[in-house]
Amino acid sequence: MIQFANDKTAPLVRDMWKTCFDDSDAFMELYFTKKYRNENTLIYFENGIAAASLQILPYIIRFYGKEIPCGYISGACTLPQYRGRGYMKDLLLESFRIMQDRNIPISILIPARAPLFYFYEKYGYTQVFDKGEVPLYFKSFLYKYPYDVKEAYTQFNKEYQQTDFCILKTEEDFKIIAEEYILDGCPAKYNLAGMARILDAWSLLSLYAIRNPRQDFRVKITDETLQTESIYHVQEATVSLIFGTEWDFEVDIQTLTRLLFGYHTNNMPDNLSTKFTEQHPVMNLMLE
Repeated sequence: MIQFANDKTAPLVRDMWKTCFDDSDAFMELYFTKKYRNENTLIYFENGIAAASLQILPYIIRFYGKEIPCGYISGACTLPQYRGRGYMKDLLLESFRIMQDRNIPISILIPARAPLFYFYEKYGYTQVFDKGEVPLYFKSFLYKYPYDVKEAYTQFNKEYQQTDFCILKTEEDFKIIAEEYILDGCPAKYNLAGMARILDAWSLLSLYAIRNPRQDFRVKITDETLQTESIYHVQEATVSLIFGTEWDFEVDIQTLTRLLFGYHTNNMPDNLSTKFTEQHPVMNLMLE
């Protein structure tokens, strides 16, 4: 059984986190005080025992020039004795339903280990964020404006958050990041390797169409996880759902996600790369 957390069950989520992740008590206190919310937390109960959980943290992404919501899957974990039973699959599917109900068109996450990239691919995620090689000079903002967090955030926003396909941080996010950064001893920070999954193809194709008004094509999109199949016509800056047996190309949800994020599209066939310009999506400073 899956249910949202409440004040009574929230400590079970924290205990599960402590069991599954190698995080300090100081970090956990910061996270569960500043980021955790019951209404964004799902728990899988097995015979009354909290066996698995995940959280859907709200963030904003700049997508084709517009700031839209995305849901960051955080703290996805299953107690060791309950692994291999499909509980995380059920939690992810429920999180997709919730995000769709909340009009959140994109889910993002950072796999904790390399093998988990393959695990999440089974549920429609694909890598669209690359790990950076050049460090972010986060420390410089804190040192330059040690008593003015607002100005430090303003300068950070100007330098790191003005590009398309960037996961944005609010001023409140910045304060929490700074606190965790100092708590952790100010380590080097880089852009992060991460994944995304599209949950609302129509709305995201619409943003693409507005920015690419000369594009005209019909695309069939299949989503095996959600068991959906749709054909959309992109034409004259609009998108319409159409019915029939003809389309210009067909993609699965992972490929559509890569295309719309412009992730290494130069390596794709010409019929796709000419329609979807290569971009450089960015995700960093996610309390990793």
